[in-house]
Amino acid sequence: MTGYDVEEAKFFILSKLDRKAFRSIYNQLPTIIGELIGYDLHFMRVSGVLDENGDQGENEYDDDEAFEYIYDAWLNDHPETDDEEMVIAALLNEYMDLQYAYLEQKGLTDM
Repeated sequence: MTGYDVEEAKFFILSKLDRKAFRSIYNQLPTIIGELIGYDLHFMRVSGVLDENGDQGENEYDDDEAFEYIYDAWLNDHPETDDEEMVIAALLNEYMDLQYAYLEQKGLTDM
């Protein structure tokens, strides 16, 4: 997606995140946020929100489908974290809001 910088988005999200709410996974936050961004971008490609070139695709972004896709992908890649499922769900919820805020700030919500 033209104008989207993964590292900048990650920094933006981490800087706005209420880290106290996620103190049980505090040291893992940069890694987890990076993974959530990766899953989200992959979701956008496979769902047709972005085309193969990373430009706007034919479909609209569905928040509920994206949440489910990202959450399932993260859990599948981290089967050893059963105790943290609810924390990850809460983090993903915050991520979704902050990712949208980043996209809006960069003028990428109305591509």
